[in-house]
Amino acid sequence: MLTDRELELVRRATAVLDGATLNENHQVSAAAYDATGAVFTGMNVSHFTGGPCAEPVVIGQAAASGAAPLTTIVAVLARGMRVIPPCGRCRQQLFDYYPDARAIIRGENGLESVPITDLLPFPYDYQDYEPDAPPIALHLWDGYLDAVRNGTKRSTVRVHDPVVPGPIRLIFEHDGGSATTLAAEVTEVEHRTVAELTEQDAVLDGFANLAELRTALDAHYPGLTGATELDLVRFATTG
Repeated sequence: MLTDRELELVRRATAVLDGATLNENHQVSAAAYDATGAVFTGMNVSHFTGGPCAEPVVIGQAAASGAAPLTTIVAVLARGMRVIPPCGRCRQQLFDYYPDARAIIRGENGLESVPITDLLPFPYDYQDYEPDAPPIALHLWDGYLDAVRNGTKRSTVRVHDPVVPGPIRLIFEHDGGSATTLAAEVTEVEHRTVAELTEQDAVLDGFANLAELRTALDAHYPGLTGATELDLVRFATTG
């Protein structure tokens, strides 16, 4: 269900098509409002060489006008005058420029407004791969936080989660959506199978013995066998 403001945005996008010269193959309009409430509209350019979708046309219009960040966008297909979701390329562009924006789509119960991040759950964020980007994140169960802080846990066993020596961020996600991040340095990565784990591996991982470690691994990674390959990531916190 939409708010009155969102519903008006759908009407504005539809109105663009009402007065346009339409391409019979694929014509789409879009409308978005920014953080101040200003509305920007646009239409796609359909051409055999390619052409921009309606959403990036709107992004360009907003940028040319010096707009505040866009907060909500909707696209309407001329054939049937129905709301359509952004394509994959547009989702990536919207995420890059306005990661907090929302898109109006047609869900099972009618039109609804959803976060762009819901439409792109595993986005490519170019900022994560810049030379000065933060170190890669390694997610650990928040029950290990105290053990990592006091130094009794200096290792973690990973399955199909490759890590290399160097700086890293240890992320402990808590109930309620908050998280604690610790700066650390991966000092060594050892490759083993489950059957090759030792009592010393268990101690470095903060467990009393190998049996406890195996029980924890079975809980984290159901279906492990003795031949399953593991990475033993040794680390030290740095801040």
